[in-house]
Amino acid sequence: MMTDIWLSALTIIVLLLALRLLKSGNGKQIEQEESAEGKFHTLITEFERENSELVRSIAQVKRMTDTQLTGVKEELASLQQQVRELMRQKEELLENIEQLQSSIGEFSKTTTTTSTVAALPQFLKDEYKDIPQLYAQGMSSLEIARKLGMGDGEVKIVIEMLKKQGFLAAE
Repeated sequence: MMTDIWLSALTIIVLLLALRLLKSGNGKQIEQEESAEGKFHTLITEFERENSELVRSIAQVKRMTDTQLTGVKEELASLQQQVRELMRQKEELLENIEQLQSSIGEFSKTTTTTSTVAALPQFLKDEYKDIPQLYAQGMSSLEIARKLGMGDGEVKIVIEMLKKQGFLAAE
């Protein structure tokens, strides 16, 4: 397309020069025809030479551009593959984080229950020693009282005392 434009422009210039040469000398037409014909032939030869150089230059630029474009396409494909791999790794990491968070949550519940029960003060009577453990398992004071065969109020007092002392987590 670019070559066609150049070729058209140069053709128009050559024709204009030829017309100018023909108009410039009415009296010396025969002498000038040979001179104009020689100039015209020289001009056409020059035009063809420049045109072929231009075509070679355009072809060279096209080859270089095609080579660069191929390299860019390969690099883009490689980067897209790396992005896909990173996204896969991200998903794996998010799954691992969720698993670890749930494991930590369960571990902290177990640790809190065990450490609280293990660290109970020595002042508790033997009949009250099971109350903190049953309470940590989620049983209500009424359920604990029925299980241990004691009064609900008695169990509530023991639980409140242990909470005030920091041996059970206050709700």
